[in-house]
Amino acid sequence: MSKTLNIKGEQPIRLLTVDDHALVRRGICQFLQLQPDLLVVAEAETQDEALAKILQYKPAVVLVDLFLHQQLAGIDLTQSIRQQFPQVQVIILTSYHQDHLVLPALEAGAISYLLKDIQPEALVSAIRAAARGQATLSPVVATKLLHSRLRSGDTLSERETEILRFVANGCSNAEIADQLCIAIKTVRTHVSNILSKLQLRDRTQAAVHAWKNGLM
Repeated sequence: MSKTLNIKGEQPIRLLTVDDHALVRRGICQFLQLQPDLLVVAEAETQDEALAKILQYKPAVVLVDLFLHQQLAGIDLTQSIRQQFPQVQVIILTSYHQDHLVLPALEAGAISYLLKDIQPEALVSAIRAAARGQATLSPVVATKLLHSRLRSGDTLSERETEILRFVANGCSNAEIADQLCIAIKTVRTHVSNILSKLQLRDRTQAAVHAWKNGLM
């Protein structure tokens, strides 16, 4: 059934799923279609098909598997999407979390990296967050971020390092403020200082930096 408005009277979040396993792809789509604020506009199983359908259906968020027909095409697809359709957010949804896959996917422009064992409700939350420009990382990925090391030349204060951990774990400013019992304005200031010190553009790059260089 077509959705023109969600329960709040807003346009639903338009989605495209890219996975070469039809059963997996359709199962994900059927669940997502049950959400009142989500609309799966198309499915694709190859890189070329995905790009064509993005142009045709104009999704806001694309779910991308890393391996398409036994080739590591998801990273190239992510980069192509971000270059050709910068307004579209990409969520990697895969079974793989090896170091040599996660970092390139994030550097290619994926806003989130999730594993297929994610709870359905958590996937929905991640999609909603991506539509707002907020990153979400699988707990496995976030744990790896927490156990790597910062570049020795980057000097963050103890509080900044603590907040960077939360950022790397996908927490919003409001969630960080609640956890640390400080004002949201204070969190924003710390995040701005972190990005400035590390010469990063946004929170996603901060998560990538944490993955690559670690957290003390």
